[in-house]
Amino acid sequence: MSTRRETTKALAAMMTAGFSGLLAMPALANADAEHRSKVHEVIQHALPDMEGKVASLVTVSYAPGAGSKPHRHPGPVFGYILEGAIVSQVEPGPPITYRAGEAFYEPPLHVHRISRNASKTRPAKLLAFEITKKGQPLTVPVK
Repeated sequence: MSTRRETTKALAAMMTAGFSGLLAMPALANADAEHRSKVHEVIQHALPDMEGKVASLVTVSYAPGAGSKPHRHPGPVFGYILEGAIVSQVEPGPPITYRAGEAFYEPPLHVHRISRNASKTRPAKLLAFEITKKGQPLTVPVK
């Protein structure tokens, strides 16, 4: 577990680098193995001023043409595209293509219908941030 100082430094570094939002989660790693996506947990830390809440920061890497299955997030999600371009559709909105340096927001419990690499030839990567209740999964599959 990281110290408060380490967490503050990491968040400050993200803001300095142009970070303005974040998305996706460890549960996707297994669900999307056949889709060639990889989720890496950067940090998860309790929020002392928000009793019972944790903040999670992950990266999601998509191989060319790869994507995630439809899902929901129990908490608010902010996504920032680090590399390539990602097509995202959060209901009730239309599909939108986000490119490196762009950010998006997902309200809690809205269906994230599409999340995929926009390219068939180049990889894509995003940074995602979500606040949830302690012990709550970061994603919930949609049937």
